[in-house]
Amino acid sequence: MGLYFYFYLFKWGNLMRKYFELKCYFNEKVQSYIFGFLLSIFLTIIPFFIEKNHIFSYEINRLIILLCAFFQIIVHFVYFLHLNNTSKNYWYLISLLFVLIIMFIVISGSIWIMFNLQHHTMV
Repeated sequence: MGLYFYFYLFKWGNLMRKYFELKCYFNEKVQSYIFGFLLSIFLTIIPFFIEKNHIFSYEINRLIILLCAFFQIIVHFVYFLHLNNTSKNYWYLISLLFVLIIMFIVISGSIWIMFNLQHHTMV
């Protein structure tokens, strides 16, 4: 038992040592990109795995896929675009909000026009 525990600690120590060597090798910006990339890969694999294996019902699968998509958008904003709540990024957040409002207006207006055209052509 003691020998097994020693090998386990030795293996864990080597892994932690390699992690800290890599952490010291990369600067903070590269670490942010690597972590964001790994997180986005993870958030992409989850919906594929769930949909391929049909683990849950259709409604729960759809909810999980939408949640993964939402969190992936947030991961991209935070880790790749570096949009966080610092005073330096204030205007970036304002312009992002403006773009989201314009996209909402264009998409909802297009859907409204299409439903209105369908209603007038069916009557």
